[in-house]
Amino acid sequence: MITLLRLISLLLGGTLTVAPPYLLLLFASGLGEPHTSNAFATFLSPILMIGLALGTGPLLIGLPRLVAGAENPRVRLVAGAFLIVSSAGFLAIGFDGYLTRVLTPTALLIEAVLFAFFIWPAWRFSAKGPRHPEHKDQQHSD
Repeated sequence: MITLLRLISLLLGGTLTVAPPYLLLLFASGLGEPHTSNAFATFLSPILMIGLALGTGPLLIGLPRLVAGAENPRVRLVAGAFLIVSSAGFLAIGFDGYLTRVLTPTALLIEAVLFAFFIWPAWRFSAKGPRHPEHKDQQHSD
């Protein structure tokens, strides 16, 4: 189950990262805009940042052992923040066209499952404190 969710997360994150620049490139090519190498980089770089904002959360969750257990709480927090940014981006895109009426709820549902399965259980880890024996002195010295 965890492996399947991580594979779905990697697929969703990769798709969300690559899709906006690729779709914009297809749109510009359909309009007949010529691309030079210098204009190509300045044309796609802002859209790639949008794609990274949408896809970084699922990509972080999909990488093995990066968002797992109590070992990496900061990475879990960053992945959760990126999932919230991605969900807000999808809500801003809305449900205007036929394609977004199908893809937006699907992506939001997958991100909600990823959040509920990987990010939300982190509150249990924060109450336990550090697990390493060298941190015992730090806990009891307060």
